Amino acid sequence: MKTFETKKLYYSIGEVSKITSVPAYLLRNWENEFPQLSPSRNAKGNRIYTYKDIAVVLAIKKLIYEDGYTVEKARAMMQGYTAPNDVIKETKELLSRQSPPLKLPAKHNERQRQTLLEIRAVIEELLERLG
Repeated sequence: MKTFETKKLYYSIGEVSKITSVPAYLLRNWENEFPQLSPSRNAKGNRIYTYKDIAVVLAIKKLIYEDGYTVEKARAMMQGYTAPNDVIKETKELLSRQSPPLKLPAKHNERQRQTLLEIRAVIEELLERLG
Protein backbone atom coordinates (compact mmCIF):
# COMPACT_ATOMS: atom_id res chain seq x y z
CA MET A 1 0.00 0.00 0.00
CA LYS A 2 1.14 3.50 -0.77
CA THR A 3 0.94 6.08 1.98
CA PHE A 4 1.19 9.81 2.11
CA GLU A 5 0.77 12.11 5.04
CA THR A 6 -2.22 14.40 5.29
CA LYS A 7 -3.62 16.75 7.86
CA LYS A 8 -7.01 15.70 9.09
CA LEU A 9 -9.59 18.42 8.49
CA TYR A 10 -12.42 17.08 10.62
CA TYR A 11 -12.62 14.97 13.73
CA SER A 12 -15.51 12.87 15.05
CA ILE A 13 -16.91 13.38 18.53
CA GLY A 14 -15.15 10.19 19.67
CA GLU A 15 -11.81 11.42 18.39
CA VAL A 16 -12.29 14.83 20.04
CA SER A 17 -13.24 13.08 23.25
CA LYS A 18 -9.99 11.10 23.19
CA ILE A 19 -7.87 14.11 22.21
CA THR A 20 -9.28 16.42 24.88
CA SER A 21 -10.14 13.83 27.58
CA VAL A 22 -13.67 15.25 27.70
CA PRO A 23 -16.44 12.62 27.54
CA ALA A 24 -18.67 12.70 24.44
CA TYR A 25 -21.83 13.30 26.49
CA LEU A 26 -20.19 16.39 28.00
CA LEU A 27 -19.16 17.70 24.56
CA ARG A 28 -22.81 17.39 23.49
CA ASN A 29 -23.90 19.24 26.64
CA TRP A 30 -21.36 22.01 26.08
CA GLU A 31 -22.82 22.60 22.62
CA ASN A 32 -26.02 23.68 24.37
CA GLU A 33 -24.21 25.69 27.03
CA PHE A 34 -21.62 27.48 24.88
CA PRO A 35 -22.67 29.06 21.56
CA GLN A 36 -18.99 29.25 20.52
CA LEU A 37 -18.94 25.45 20.29
CA SER A 38 -20.98 24.54 17.24
CA PRO A 39 -19.51 21.66 15.26
CA SER A 40 -20.91 21.13 11.79
CA ARG A 41 -22.66 17.94 10.76
CA ASN A 42 -21.78 15.65 7.90
CA ALA A 43 -24.25 14.11 5.45
CA LYS A 44 -25.08 11.36 7.95
CA GLY A 45 -25.80 13.91 10.68
CA ASN A 46 -22.69 13.14 12.72
CA ARG A 47 -20.83 15.98 14.39
CA ILE A 48 -17.58 16.99 12.71
CA TYR A 49 -15.15 19.12 14.68
CA THR A 50 -12.58 21.48 13.17
CA TYR A 51 -9.35 22.74 14.72
CA LYS A 52 -11.26 25.83 15.87
CA ASP A 53 -13.88 23.67 17.61
CA ILE A 54 -11.17 21.68 19.38
CA ALA A 55 -9.47 24.91 20.50
CA VAL A 56 -12.82 26.08 21.95
CA VAL A 57 -13.28 22.74 23.76
CA LEU A 58 -9.81 23.07 25.28
CA ALA A 59 -10.55 26.66 26.38
CA ILE A 60 -13.81 25.58 28.05
CA LYS A 61 -12.08 22.62 29.68
CA LYS A 62 -9.37 24.90 31.09
CA LEU A 63 -11.92 27.31 32.56
CA ILE A 64 -13.98 24.57 34.21
CA TYR A 65 -11.44 21.92 35.21
CA GLU A 66 -8.21 23.86 35.71
CA ASP A 67 -9.44 27.30 36.78
CA GLY A 68 -12.42 25.92 38.75
CA TYR A 69 -15.19 28.06 37.28
CA THR A 70 -18.80 26.91 37.14
CA VAL A 71 -20.42 26.34 33.76
CA GLU A 72 -22.39 29.58 34.19
CA LYS A 73 -19.26 31.62 34.98
CA ALA A 74 -17.31 29.93 32.18
CA ARG A 75 -20.16 30.72 29.75
CA ALA A 76 -20.02 34.37 30.80
CA MET A 77 -16.25 34.44 30.38
CA MET A 78 -16.50 32.82 26.94
CA GLN A 79 -18.98 35.48 25.76
CA GLY A 80 -17.65 36.86 22.49
CA TYR A 81 -14.72 34.42 22.51
CA THR A 82 -13.23 33.35 19.22
CA ALA A 83 -10.17 31.14 19.17
CA PRO A 84 -7.17 33.28 18.17
CA ASN A 85 -5.36 32.23 15.00
CA ASP A 86 -2.23 31.29 16.95
CA VAL A 87 -4.25 28.93 19.15
CA ILE A 88 -5.89 27.35 16.09
CA LYS A 89 -2.49 27.01 14.43
CA GLU A 90 -1.02 25.41 17.56
CA THR A 91 -3.97 23.01 17.72
CA LYS A 92 -3.44 22.06 14.06
CA GLU A 93 0.24 21.37 14.69
CA LEU A 94 -0.43 19.23 17.75
CA LEU A 95 -3.10 17.22 15.97
CA SER A 96 -1.08 16.75 12.80
CA ARG A 97 1.64 15.12 14.89
CA GLN A 98 -0.92 12.72 16.39
CA SER A 99 -2.80 11.80 13.21
CA PRO A 100 -1.72 8.65 11.44
CA PRO A 101 -0.86 9.00 7.75
CA LEU A 102 -3.65 8.38 5.26
CA LYS A 103 -3.24 5.03 3.53
CA LEU A 104 -4.49 4.64 -0.02
CA PRO A 105 -5.11 1.21 -1.53
CA ALA A 106 -2.65 0.22 -4.24
CA LYS A 107 -5.44 0.33 -6.84
CA HIS A 108 -5.43 4.14 -6.65
CA ASN A 109 -3.30 5.23 -9.53
CA GLU A 110 -1.20 8.37 -9.68
CA ARG A 111 -3.95 10.38 -11.39
CA GLN A 112 -6.45 9.63 -8.61
CA ARG A 113 -3.84 10.47 -6.01
CA GLN A 114 -3.09 13.78 -7.71
CA THR A 115 -6.81 14.62 -7.87
CA LEU A 116 -7.16 13.92 -4.16
CA LEU A 117 -4.17 16.12 -3.39
CA GLU A 118 -5.66 18.96 -5.43
CA ILE A 119 -9.00 18.63 -3.64
CA ARG A 120 -7.22 18.65 -0.29
CA ALA A 121 -5.31 21.80 -1.25
CA VAL A 122 -8.54 23.57 -2.23
CA ILE A 123 -10.23 22.56 1.02
CA GLU A 124 -7.24 23.68 3.11
CA GLU A 125 -7.23 27.02 1.30
CA LEU A 126 -10.95 27.47 1.99
CA LEU A 127 -10.43 26.63 5.65
CA GLU A 128 -7.63 29.18 5.92
CA ARG A 129 -9.88 31.84 4.39
CA LEU A 130 -12.70 30.99 6.79
CA GLY A 131 -10.30 31.14 9.72
